[in-house]
Amino acid sequence: MKIIQVITVSEPIGGAQMVLYNNTEAMVKNGHEVLVMVGQKGTLTRKLEALNVQVICVPSLKREISPKDDFACYKAIKNILKQEDPDIVISHSSKAGILCRLACHKLAIPNAFTVHGWSFTPGVKGFKRYVYLALEKVMGRFSDHLITVSQFDFDLGTKNKIVPASRMRVIYNGSPDFLVADGPKEEGHLNILMTARFSYQKDHLTLFKALQTLKDEPIHVDLVGHGDLFDHFVDLAKAMEIDHLITFHGESNDIPTFLNKSDIFVLTSRFEGLPLSICEAMSVGVPIIASDVGGVHEMVQDGHNGYLIPKEDPEYLAKKLLGLIQDRDLIKKLGENSRKTFLETFSTHQMASATEEYLKEILEKKSANQQITKHIGQ
Repeated sequence: MKIIQVITVSEPIGGAQMVLYNNTEAMVKNGHEVLVMVGQKGTLTRKLEALNVQVICVPSLKREISPKDDFACYKAIKNILKQEDPDIVISHSSKAGILCRLACHKLAIPNAFTVHGWSFTPGVKGFKRYVYLALEKVMGRFSDHLITVSQFDFDLGTKNKIVPASRMRVIYNGSPDFLVADGPKEEGHLNILMTARFSYQKDHLTLFKALQTLKDEPIHVDLVGHGDLFDHFVDLAKAMEIDHLITFHGESNDIPTFLNKSDIFVLTSRFEGLPLSICEAMSVGVPIIASDVGGVHEMVQDGHNGYLIPKEDPEYLAKKLLGLIQDRDLIKKLGENSRKTFLETFSTHQMASATEEYLKEILEKKSANQQITKHIGQ
């Protein structure tokens, strides 16, 4: 197959970028030709170029809404698709998804838009939800196929009649296996890790409030990620007198090292699709404590490989953290179950295999329909 993947931004590296990269790496290994279109060069493009994957930059592909740039981008994407003539196009992120679906529809090229969490999912602020919902309903007319990363998003899409269920497929996100045998665990205190950008969505405030009640416990918290609210939370940690517990690492290209020295992984999001960060954490065999939003309950079974907590509930988070802090045997048990869950369902191999199978199915159906049309025409 000749496959083009498209995403709006190359950095910061988030879940969508890593899903694209992991799938691309697997597709190339399986002998497929893969090209990637992106708005600008950055961390993602450097990683792709190291795989000898052709990267095409489209400078007019930007996250911000701009009628002039967006129209120029649509024309550029359409011209590239004409020239490259791919078998299928997979798009990621809102802007790339809209413009690619329109261009593919115009050129009759099969397309699949990957939904990394609907923009109208519960938890998105106010009026934006209704605007995004109306937009996705319109875009459904130009969408051949949708890949949702969770059953939650599949159900949300069918409930809101974005496209018929027959044109959607659930393919869970998958992570490489980051486990290092006998990794560098520190003795004495427990390492709690959260890898997430500092944004309204990720809700670090809930974690900070929980830490206020745990500030005399033998713990250390590594926060990896940047974002618009980074400086705010650095200052807030000092104001809340919990800064002695926390190390702010900013962006990092060495997530596996942080994962392997962690004992507990936390994610306090207000809304999610299916967080790749949880897949990554499960790969190293640590318990997960995460907000029960989006598809998280499809990854974390309460009391089996971690705990689900209500969003914006620092008291419950503190309670569950304290229970683990006081019971290291329980940490080990839940961590072992996390590792099993990863190997069974959330590895890169499973994601890539399911994606490849779906793409082949799409193209086989297209070929069969063309044969039927040709036969009728005769």
